[in-house]
Amino acid sequence: MSIIRRSPPGSKVHQVSSESNISNIEPENPLNYVGRRQKRPRNEDQRKGIDDSLKDELLSMLTNWKKDQDLILSKLCSDIAELKQQNANIQSTNIEMERALTFISTQYEDMNTKIINLDRERKENHNYILSLENRLEDVQKKLKSTVIEFRNLPTPAQNIKQETQQDLCDLVQKICDVLNVNFHPSEIKDICRIKIKAGVSTVITELTSVLSKNKILSGAKEFNKININSKLSSKSIGLSSSTIPINIYIYI
Repeated sequence: MSIIRRSPPGSKVHQVSSESNISNIEPENPLNYVGRRQKRPRNEDQRKGIDDSLKDELLSMLTNWKKDQDLILSKLCSDIAELKQQNANIQSTNIEMERALTFISTQYEDMNTKIINLDRERKENHNYILSLENRLEDVQKKLKSTVIEFRNLPTPAQNIKQETQQDLCDLVQKICDVLNVNFHPSEIKDICRIKIKAGVSTVITELTSVLSKNKILSGAKEFNKININSKLSSKSIGLSSSTIPINIYIYI
């Protein structure tokens, strides 16, 4: 008897299709012991958009902040530059003022020195002038020590010739004769008549010595003392009928 051999029954073969995304394939016979995980909805695009928006906003804020800082820095630099320029101008002005003050100080010192020198010269000149005045006064005193005045001596009539120094010397000689004074015209060094006011004149007589002056003054004083009622006058020396007092003084 022949033995017939049969092939064993074949098992059903499951074909697996090719799928690029294996994770999306549902298993045909899910295992009971494996729980299926529920997938959460993914918001990656929305989150990415929010992140990009935040980035843009932050970048915009940083950009604006940088612009503001740049403006502030630029203004600060400008202010610093302006302050530096002002400081330079102030320093330049201070230097000029210092030079001006130095010049003024030098000028002041020079002027002060000149004033001191002028004041010293003024004092020296003042002292010199005082010395000259004293010397002049001494000279005048010496000159006046021999000078006397004959006041109220009548002037000659207008129809008579012009009066000369000799006429005045003769007039003084006549007075000395009346006073009983031993006098000679040669004792007269200089003589002149000066008019003080209308109708009044004085004969200034410079004598050769103080002795001559003193004896004339003493003679006049003695004459007036003796002749109280008829003191020395124009009538005493026979110059006029009217009585005009004649006074003899030390010339001052």
